[in-house]
Amino acid sequence: MDCQVIRDLIPLCKEDLASLASKKIVEEHLLTCKDCKAYYDSLDENNIDSTEPLDFLDKAVNKNKKYYGLMIGSLVLSIFLIIFSFLTSPRPIDYEKDLIKSSTNGDEIIYEFRDDVTRVYTDISNEGDFANNSKDCKSLYIDASYTYLDRILGGKKQTLKVNKKDYDIIFYNKNGDGSAKVLYDPYSLTINSGSLLLPRLIFAIYIKIAFVIFLILLALNFTLFRKSIKYKKIRIITLPLAYILSTFLIKGLNFASMHPVRDFIFIVLTTFSIYLLVFTISLYLENKDKYKLAN
Repeated sequence: MDCQVIRDLIPLCKEDLASLASKKIVEEHLLTCKDCKAYYDSLDENNIDSTEPLDFLDKAVNKNKKYYGLMIGSLVLSIFLIIFSFLTSPRPIDYEKDLIKSSTNGDEIIYEFRDDVTRVYTDISNEGDFANNSKDCKSLYIDASYTYLDRILGGKKQTLKVNKKDYDIIFYNKNGDGSAKVLYDPYSLTINSGSLLLPRLIFAIYIKIAFVIFLILLALNFTLFRKSIKYKKIRIITLPLAYILSTFLIKGLNFASMHPVRDFIFIVLTTFSIYLLVFTISLYLENKDKYKLAN
């Protein structure tokens, strides 16, 4: 038992306010700790400041209130981040014949999207040659998506204007079969070039790294940190677990992302809020165990 906790309990024992279990803990500690025994002997039973036990209790109550406030705040923050990410997460729409209507106006191609499309993203890529053509191809990738927040608030009609001279090929990213849909290919560069894979960042590798870190920390808890307080052990292993949980909350079971920076920011923020929640709960319980007095 921590000496500071014992010294907080000693005045209560002197005043006969502590429970039998608390008195037993103090007595057992005094048998092995000379400093606490000297402190115990230095207190005159008849001259103990009568407010000291109450001050101790006030301190414990104030700490509990602080941790309780942190728990509520971190819980609210976690729920807000998860709901906000869910409502604003772009949800890609697979290509269908009625998804896009195209028209031309001179050198300009005008793409008009279906009413359920609330956001359109583009990505430019200088790719290697298709079908053994020697020239590099400047490609434009298009993504149509929606968010639940846009549908709640109402989104405007989405159109995209592209200059034909700026690109050799125009793709629609999500064709439903792991390939991109060719929307514009005047030079037939993609003929016999095979399936065109979507450019995506895979978050699965980060999950694996976090899981390995969790296993390492778990092993340390049973070796180097085996004598540490259980709540400290929980705080040690919580961070990688919080990241893994956050990834599933933000990405679900599909770790592929068309917007990796945005997804990663939300994953990190949600990881922080979940860790803060667990951290404050563990501090609260640790503090409660230290200062809990049986009636």
